[in-house]
Amino acid sequence: MKEEKKLVPKRRFKEFVWEWKKIDLGSIGSTFSGLSGKTKNDFGHGTAEFVTYMNIFNNTISDINVTEKVVRDDKQTQLEYGDILFTTSSETPNEVGMSSVWLDKRPNVYLNSFCFGFRPTIKFDYYYIGYMLRANSFRKQMEILAQGISRYNISKAKVLETVVLLPSVQEQQKIGEFFKVLDERIANQERKIAKVKALKSAYLTEMFPQDGELVPKRRFKGFEGEWKNGMLGDFGTVEMNKRIFKWQTSSAGDVPFYKIGTFGQKADAFISYDIFNEYKLKYPYPNIGDILISASGSIGRTVVYNGEDAYFQDSNIVWLKHDGKLNNLFLKQFYKIVKWNGLEGSTIQRLYNKDILETQINIPPTYEEQQKIGEFFKNLDDQIITEDKKLEKLKKMKEAYLEEMFV
Repeated sequence: MKEEKKLVPKRRFKEFVWEWKKIDLGSIGSTFSGLSGKTKNDFGHGTAEFVTYMNIFNNTISDINVTEKVVRDDKQTQLEYGDILFTTSSETPNEVGMSSVWLDKRPNVYLNSFCFGFRPTIKFDYYYIGYMLRANSFRKQMEILAQGISRYNISKAKVLETVVLLPSVQEQQKIGEFFKVLDERIANQERKIAKVKALKSAYLTEMFPQDGELVPKRRFKGFEGEWKNGMLGDFGTVEMNKRIFKWQTSSAGDVPFYKIGTFGQKADAFISYDIFNEYKLKYPYPNIGDILISASGSIGRTVVYNGEDAYFQDSNIVWLKHDGKLNNLFLKQFYKIVKWNGLEGSTIQRLYNKDILETQINIPPTYEEQQKIGEFFKNLDDQIITEDKKLEKLKKMKEAYLEEMFV
C-alpha cells in the first residue's frame, strides 16, 4: 500500500513538527462582490474610496494609500480588516486570482468591480495567509480554474472550492513575520536603488549645459571655460554590422546575434563562427568601449561593447565610429540626455544615420574633463548595477522560500 505523503513543507522552523491541516476556503469564510451599479459619474470624487485592481495585483498586503475616490453608497460592501481581495480576470491564466490582504479599519472603503472579496470566519495570521496565497502551491490551483480564450476569468464559487493548508497559528505567525521582514528588505533595497537613480538624474541635469547654455551648473574643480557646440558628425561616422539574413541564423549556435528586440537582453538567434570571423574581418565591427545605439523601436537604448563575440542587426543597431576626440564614457551619458535631430514631434520610430550625424552635442574644452565626467557617471552606474544584483538576489531568495516553506 502506498504511503500517504505527509502535509509538511520542505523548509520549516525547527520548533514545529505537526502536520498541516487541509481546508477548503468555503469552510472558513464567504465571498462578497466589488462595486456594482455605478456609472462613470460616480468616480473621481465623493467621500468614499475603493481599492484599485492594480493595488491588489501588485501587493501581497494591500497598500492602504492606493485607493481612488467614489461617491458613498451604503448598499455596497465595506471592506473590513483582514478581508482577502482577489482579482477576477486577466489576459493570461497564470495571473488570474491574484490576492491581497486588506489591513485597515477606516470606513467607507469598497472594492473595485473587477475583483471580489473573501471574509474569513476563523482566526489566522494575516501575513501568513497573504504569502500562502501567493505561493506556487496555491497559484497553480488558480491557473487551473482560469476560464476563457482571449481573457481569463475565475468565479467566486470555484475559489471557495480551492484548498489551503494551515499550520498552527503560532507557526503561521512565524512564517508571516519571516516573509514580512524579507519584503521589507526588498522594499528598502528598491528605495536605495531609486535614490541612486534620482541622484544620477539630478547630476545629469547639472553636469551637462542646458539648452542655450555653454557652461554646466555643476563642475569638477580645476575645469573652466565654455563648452564647445557641434554635431556628432563632426567627430565621426555611423557604422553598423553587415546584414545577416534569416537563413544564416539558428536558434542555437556559436555567436549570439542581437536583433532590435533582444538588444541589451538575451539573444534568441545565433550565427556560425565561420560567418562571424569572415564578416568581422571584412566589414565594420565595433571596438571595445564603443557605445551601441538602438535606432528603431525604443530609440536611443545603449549597450557598451566589451569585446565579447557578438553580432548586431544592421541599421537597427549602430554606433558612432569617432576619431578619439570623444570619450566613450562621456558619450554614453550624453546619450541619456540627447535630443536626436529630426525626432522631436515625429511619430516615426526610426533614427536614421543623417539624424545621428546632425544631432547637436556640447563637449567640454578638454578631453580630461570629458573623462572625469564619464568616470563619475560610470561609478554611479556601477553602483546601480551592484544594488540591482542585490535586489535580484533577494527576490530569488523570496521565490525559493515561497516554494519551500508552503506545502
